[in-house]
Amino acid sequence: MTAVPMDPYSYVAGRLPTDQRKAIRAFWSHFEANADALDQYFSSKMTEITTDPSEVMAALGSVSPELMWEFGPSDRGHALTVTAEWHDDNRPLARAVHDMAPDLPRWRFHEVRSGESDSRVTADYFAARFGKPLALTHIDTALGRDGRIDLTARGQGNAKTLADQALQAASIVLGEEVDRDWLGFIDGAPTAKAGIFGRLRQQPAEPFDAAGFAERFRATIADAKSQMPQQPYSAVPPDNREAILFKANKIHSDHRRCDLMTFTTSSETYGHAVLSGGRFSSRCHSLHDEWFLYLRIPRTSDTPFDDVSERGAIEDRLHDALSADGLGGMVAAGHGQEAVYIDLAVTDVALAVERVAQTLGGEIYADAATLHFLDQGLQRLIIPAAPDLLTLN
Repeated sequence: MTAVPMDPYSYVAGRLPTDQRKAIRAFWSHFEANADALDQYFSSKMTEITTDPSEVMAALGSVSPELMWEFGPSDRGHALTVTAEWHDDNRPLARAVHDMAPDLPRWRFHEVRSGESDSRVTADYFAARFGKPLALTHIDTALGRDGRIDLTARGQGNAKTLADQALQAASIVLGEEVDRDWLGFIDGAPTAKAGIFGRLRQQPAEPFDAAGFAERFRATIADAKSQMPQQPYSAVPPDNREAILFKANKIHSDHRRCDLMTFTTSSETYGHAVLSGGRFSSRCHSLHDEWFLYLRIPRTSDTPFDDVSERGAIEDRLHDALSADGLGGMVAAGHGQEAVYIDLAVTDVALAVERVAQTLGGEIYADAATLHFLDQGLQRLIIPAAPDLLTLN
């Protein structure tokens, strides 16, 4: 059986502290002991069944009080979703909960909420779920220059209310995974206009067309994918790509690579996404299940990297080592005041980290070099590029 390539969330999930993994095992043992009772609770109309799902799920609090849960139907009978929701830093933890789940005959387990049927997202449904009337009537979609999809929310509320409701509606209609991977900037554009006495003149309300919004969003994803590299980075040598040079003189001070002076890549969209410092999703930049990370090598008196060609030699070595069997390739590189950076796209994170360590082994700069993931919820992680260790920063 061919092993499934490891993505960064599973890579980090497999390296959580022992105490957290013990707490996850304890939760699943508790859930398994109550699984049949929960099955009866959700399947039977008998009033004497007193199992309380909330009491069963209270045990999840020992893993993290921030994890969210939701029951629903599945092809086996029932489903339980345990998700990080808006807490991106908990996504590896939610992945660990999912990966350590038992195989129970009447249950499916998920780490993200699926989208609702478009027809369910009515004004009444929205009001019941969020406790506020739906002011939203329409959502426009546009592909942002960073590869994410921006929304303009229209309706009769104020701009903030409309933007908030667009975020909520998108999460419901599209599902949590699409929301995380693709959703970009959201703006509100009230449709009410000022009358001759300065008051807001309300336009006739229109029902929100959830199906139309979902169709526009999926069409914009298709547009984004049509502009992505059509081959994996492993298949195209860096010298065969057209290079785009970015000058990072407007980079924000809290950016993870705020010392960058120049940044070079063959993808303008990737360059804007990296330099903006906003939410990053590998799905916005690859058609080939590639995950993006970067190597940071400090500039020191022993390795000043005053000549860009010195960094280029490392780029070539890494690309050759990763691309030899399609494991990955070089994507971009930058020169900073404090360090040099080399961005990589890889298909199996665990194997790629090991390959990078092998490639850099013995070099004078290897002990200080570190690897960093770009995807949301993983930016705090630092992986030493030489030893097989993982630390949190």
